[in-house]
Amino acid sequence: LALRNARIRWRAGFALLAFALLAGWRLSSSLQATAPPIASFIGQDVTITGTVVSEPDPGTVSTSYEIRVKELAWAEGTVREPGVVRVTLHQYAELLPGDVVRLQGELDEAPVFDGFDYRSYLRQRGIWATMQFPRLEVTQAGAPGFTRLVTQVRLELDRALQRTLPEPQAALGAGIAFGRDGNLSQEDKEAFNRSGLRHLVAVSGSNVSLVAGLTMALAVPIAGRRRAWLPAGLTIAAYLLVAGFSASVIRAGAMAAIYLAGTALGRPQSGVPALAGAFIAMTFLHPASVLDTGFQLSMAATAGLLTLGPWIDHALESATSRRRLPVPRWVTQVSALSLAATLSTAPIMWATFGEISVVGPFANVVAGPVVAVAFWASAAAAVLGACSRELGWVAGIGAYYPLAFIHSVATFSAGLPFASVAPGRISPTGAIAAGAPLAAAAAFAYRFVPPASHARPSFERSRRMASRVVIAGACGAMGVAAIPVSLLAVDGPGELRIDFLDVGQGDAILITTPRGRQVLVDGGPSAQRLAAQLGEAMPHWDRSLDAVVLTHPQEDHLGGLPGLAGRMETGTVYTTGRQNGTFTFEVFSRRLPTVSRLSRGDAFVLDGVRFDVLWPPPDLETRELNDTSIVLMVSYRGVAVLLTGDIEAGVQRQLTQEGPLRANILKVPHHGSKTSDPVFLGDIGADVAVIQAGAGNRFGHPHDETLAALAGSRLYRTDQDGRVTVLTDGRSIRISTRK
Repeated sequence: LALRNARIRWRAGFALLAFALLAGWRLSSSLQATAPPIASFIGQDVTITGTVVSEPDPGTVSTSYEIRVKELAWAEGTVREPGVVRVTLHQYAELLPGDVVRLQGELDEAPVFDGFDYRSYLRQRGIWATMQFPRLEVTQAGAPGFTRLVTQVRLELDRALQRTLPEPQAALGAGIAFGRDGNLSQEDKEAFNRSGLRHLVAVSGSNVSLVAGLTMALAVPIAGRRRAWLPAGLTIAAYLLVAGFSASVIRAGAMAAIYLAGTALGRPQSGVPALAGAFIAMTFLHPASVLDTGFQLSMAATAGLLTLGPWIDHALESATSRRRLPVPRWVTQVSALSLAATLSTAPIMWATFGEISVVGPFANVVAGPVVAVAFWASAAAAVLGACSRELGWVAGIGAYYPLAFIHSVATFSAGLPFASVAPGRISPTGAIAAGAPLAAAAAFAYRFVPPASHARPSFERSRRMASRVVIAGACGAMGVAAIPVSLLAVDGPGELRIDFLDVGQGDAILITTPRGRQVLVDGGPSAQRLAAQLGEAMPHWDRSLDAVVLTHPQEDHLGGLPGLAGRMETGTVYTTGRQNGTFTFEVFSRRLPTVSRLSRGDAFVLDGVRFDVLWPPPDLETRELNDTSIVLMVSYRGVAVLLTGDIEAGVQRQLTQEGPLRANILKVPHHGSKTSDPVFLGDIGADVAVIQAGAGNRFGHPHDETLAALAGSRLYRTDQDGRVTVLTDGRSIRISTRK
């Protein structure tokens, strides 16, 4: 092609050809990387010493890090600098880049999941080995440095959002503002995938370009086109600052800056050569980038915004003008940006994930105008929350509504029966074929500039009025929605509410008194799942608990509680005084120091609701932690609720021997295990029985014997029904569930 152009001499043509061959050689060389030495030790028990090179990646009950190994020791010797290992540690492990650690355990290969080759994904990043929950020793804290400082800032901003917002809004805000979406539940991630909105919470040029473009579109009516690029540029700078300066973040910033430069100049076509130059430079420096999905999406989305975006905007503008629809100008611009980004990345999404979001274009149009607002509101809540809990709480109220709106759009869109189709992953050739029509359309759009549209002055006045009405309506809706904050912050539901939270294989029960006092009994095994469930069960402005009760210090009741310290203000913490030598209990004792101990005969009253402790006696001597569980009788007027922890048959018989024990609602002991006494379960005479167990748990809970003994009660199970909510006015009882 170069030689066909008469203006290019043959020397330049051959130079271009040589450059292309060099690029191909570099790419093929990078793709033929051999396995590092650490791969030969998979399946062996080893001791490794290395340096943390990543920030924490949270999971449901774990936290993962990447460790660059300095020395690997095994039975027959040592190896220096064998490679990088991805390590899965305890959910409360706290490491930073630069920390030097010693790990003991077995090296494994990464798993291959159904529909996702996680092993190949890690190998593309140079990681050939993993370790699951090895013994950990921090031998040396990392020296101060830029990467460590950036990670600390990002983690503090993330924690600030967790203090100011409930889940999933806190995780969604962190994803939009600085690319940390690790605390989003798997269900929410799948919802964002199906709705075509996952790019909003990823570190990608498509996300940053879209947010910058939306900011500019919203700023044009206020500041004019000449000045609108300033807030958009500030958006990019803010994102780079809080998201860190990793390779993916720098790529995202470069893509957004290219798009912004073309748009700010009023000639989006001028950004296309810059985009091509950036592509050449980035792949020359790091050829393997071409296989990185984030890089592919960044390039495709930015190209779509530069080429297709103006024409889609022109089509929407012309359609609204012809039909005399007074749609605000910024609405058509935002819709055009969302559609351009969604369409241009569709073939890559199909090839990578094997799924195409049918509702993606529509979901992006609906959620798009709110993304820029959510970005700035989340950033403000994070910064103010890091400075002051009170300022963060106020900012969190404002950030909640746009984030909740985006989350609602994602979950509603994903729930539609036609939300997405999953024909399976196509080959690269298929992806190129699917993208060919888009490429042709983009080439046409690049060649010709859309004509300028000129609306009548009367129509422009109508649109400006419509814009004011929409903005005023949105502000008014937020104001109306915020009214309950001032009213209900001092009031409560007006009746006793008990939420049996769906935290997996464990217990967590939230009790809310008629005037809004809250007691959390146990916290389940996972801080992440507990936070998600509390976010659904509590008012979004409420970031405190009046009391926390730990029935006994085992992981399935204790695991989620230390995470509360970073999210909520907690009042009195009650335990039996029993200890456990686990790392979780150590963190619990450090973050939530015990204030009061409970034993049989103790009682406390909150807002007319009485909490009587029936077990354990103060002088109980046993090594079985289950039998040390606090047993609570919660009474409100004529309704009694019996919370039994994990007590087993022996303790159950002792309780019934001391006198008749009756309750309207029973939390079935020990997740419905067969360790319960059927006579005890029958004598309680509960109208409603609730079993808290995890779906598909390895213990087989609940057992058939226990289910048979509860045949006379209305039975609810968190593994099947999800969260179980009991509401009572002291006379009648109402039950609802939410999966």
